[in-house]
Amino acid sequence: MTEEQKLINVQIGKRLQTVRENMGYTQEAFAEVLSVDAGHYQKLERGLYGLSTDKLLTLYERYRIDPTYLITGEKNQTFDVELFLANCDREERNRFIERMLAYMGQLMLQPK
Repeated sequence: MTEEQKLINVQIGKRLQTVRENMGYTQEAFAEVLSVDAGHYQKLERGLYGLSTDKLLTLYERYRIDPTYLITGEKNQTFDVELFLANCDREERNRFIERMLAYMGQLMLQPK
């Protein structure tokens, strides 16, 4: 692995950690979703291992984590809540609301 690849893995790992923490999940929870042990997951966040495409897809399907953001750091700022809610089914809407409430709860618990 080249130094450039190592640096990319470290950057992806940091973004993965940030997303996980923002969502209020533990490393163990993400490890379980990705079907890896906790030690392996910790190495993903530290950038010692790279995320495979199937793991990126799993994160997208399960948590709607944007693979482009994880890989490049570029954020899609065009999310329209009203449009999303108008075009999703009841199950998607309920999952979205649950995630938003959990996220807001995490924000409220953080020390100021």
